[in-house]
Parts: sequence; structure tokens; C-alpha cells
Amino acid sequence: MKTKRQFTALIVDDENLARANIKYSLDDYPYWQVIGECNRGDKVFESVCKQGPDVVFLDIKMPGLNGLKVCQQLQQLDNPPFIIFVTAYDIHAVEAFELCALDYLLKPFDDSRFSKTIERVEQLLINNQNQIKQVEQLEQLSDENEESLTTLIVRSVGRIQLIEIDKINWLSTAGNYVELHLADKTILHRVSLSYLEKHLSKDDFIRVHRTAMIRHSQVSEFLTLADGQYSVLLKTGEKVNVSQTYKDRLLQLLGIE
Repeated sequence: MKTKRQFTALIVDDENLARANIKYSLDDYPYWQVIGECNRGDKVFESVCKQGPDVVFLDIKMPGLNGLKVCQQLQQLDNPPFIIFVTAYDIHAVEAFELCALDYLLKPFDDSRFSKTIERVEQLLINNQNQIKQVEQLEQLSDENEESLTTLIVRSVGRIQLIEIDKINWLSTAGNYVELHLADKTILHRVSLSYLEKHLSKDDFIRVHRTAMIRHSQVSEFLTLADGQYSVLLKTGEKVNVSQTYKDRLLQLLGIE
């Protein structure tokens, strides 16, 4: 019978109780070993270089460096560890953090949520997937990077998809997700539409509704509806609602007076 591989973790949090809680949770997983702990963000890089953990459980607010800065430091490594944020931030703030982390745990987390996180990272490690996708995701997160995105990294359990921006026809909100509408399928991506509006090229995409953005080269017709509402018909045959707020800007872009 094949022996399951061992997994190693570094726990980073400035609160002793928080570190102990993660360590205690990992005790239920016999193939996991905690090889180190840090109580300051500015000690993490050195610890990772010395100990080489598979995974870093990383708090956001810490003395020295915060979790995002630590994440940036770790991208300098040839094979950085997977990052799992452990944070007391509310779920809306976590949306941004998800872009550069394999997963997040919202304090206080329960056994079921922790188990899902462990399952996800084990699948990736067993399949020898590395953390390079997180490097690309961190670049997406950085507000200092003013270049438009060319690829979206979409994560699900045990799977990472690279979606080329050029293949997206339009986007719409779906709860805490955005639906990416491609020619042959629709993909859910956990990120806000406002974030994508900021980081997609304005030469290609325009917001037409609080719930939708379109690639304006895909517009076939602009429709004025009987009830005073507006929509656009895309070349794919799909209709997308246009709100009064964005109508004039869209008409100007399309060269319609």
C-alpha cells in the first residue's frame, strides 16, 4: 500500500492562541507536521528559506510586515510555499486576499471549513502543482501594477484554470462571484466586478450596468425597449441590460449620437 506523503506547515500569527489553534487543528491530520512558528511578519522570509514548508498559514495584521507584504517577499523564491490566509477580516475584505492565496480561513473557523482547506492544498501538493500561479495572482492584486490583465487565474478545489481575457465576451455578477461569459461556456470567478472594471483594459471593456460589463467590440445592436429600458445585443446573440447611468457613455463609445 502506497504511503501518503508528508506535508509541512509554518504558522504565522502574532497571537499565541491563534497559532495554537491552527496547530491543534493540524493534529487531526497525521500526515501534517508543523515545522515552525513566527509571531512577526518580518521573520517569515528567513524562516521559509531555512525550513522550506509546503504551506504557510499567514495572518494579515501583524507587527513588522503585514500578510500581503510577506506574500510579496515570498514570491522572490524559486518555489514559494502555498499561502493560506488566516484572518479576522470580514468576508468582503477577504475577496481581495483570495487573489494571491490558495485559500483563507476566517477567524474563528470550524473543523469543517478547516478540513476543506486541507483537502484543497493536499490535492495540489500530491499532484505536484507549484505555487507559481499564486505569483501571477499576486500581480493581479497589486494596485501598483497599472498594466491591464491578460489572464485571470480561476481557482476551484483541486483545479486552477488560466482564462485568457481575450476570450471573455462579457461579465456579470452572481452573488459573491463574477460570471465570465466565454463563447462556449460560463465560468464562476470569486472576485468583485468593481475589481475587474479597474484592471481590465478600457479599450476593450465597458461597464453597462451595476451587474455587468461587456466587450464593446461584441455589440451588435443597441436596443431601446418599450418600457424605457435599454439593452445591447451581442454578436453571440445574448442580451445584456444597460442602465441609465452608463447609457450615454456607451453610446458615445459606440459612436451613436
